Amino acid sequence: MIAKNEIAGKENSGLGSGLTIETIRNAIIEDRTTATALAGDYYERIRREDPEIGAFLTLCEERALAQAGQIDQMAAEGSRLPPLAGVPIAIKDVMVTRGVRTTAGSKILETFVPPYDCTAVARLEAAGAVILGKLNCDEFAMGSSNENSAYHAVHNPRDKSRVPGGSSGGSAAAVARRWRSLLWVPIRADRFGSLRRFAAWWD
Repeated sequence: MIAKNEIAGKENSGLGSGLTIETIRNAIIEDRTTATALAGDYYERIRREDPEIGAFLTLCEERALAQAGQIDQMAAEGSRLPPLAGVPIAIKDVMVTRGVRTTAGSKILETFVPPYDCTAVARLEAAGAVILGKLNCDEFAMGSSNENSAYHAVHNPRDKSRVPGGSSGGSAAAVARRWRSLLWVPIRADRFGSLRRFAAWWD
């Protein structure tokens, strides 16, 4: 079995920049890694790197590892894996997640724990994705720099004196450098340029 950080894209491996959803799924099918090992590797990276960046507001490790365990059991049984099997994903904190705090970047919702998942989250997990946590954003997604989260600003990992853009700054920062990213796929929304702004500023 390949060491977990090889398939997760360790800094000294060419696998990091070329990793895709398909290669993650195939590595699990071929028993070259596990969804649990992959999730664990990303959590280690988040805890090491994110204090300087501020991309995440909440982690949901218990939920993620439960989902990863189900994927690994399916793989061990030789069952057909769903299309996003084992892929590490995080959700912009404006999307509700059952049993996981959802704040929309506001202290007003600091203790809000939704009783249900939004449709996007439910469908992602049904497709096998492993949701690691909730990503920082401007309060109620109203902002263009991600300096207006009620919890902490998000820093641009390429230059921490600069902003990442917003309101989905946590999403952008988490995937800014794939070769040592905190995350493989972020789920976010665009109402006022929250995707387009990053494409222009980070080019």
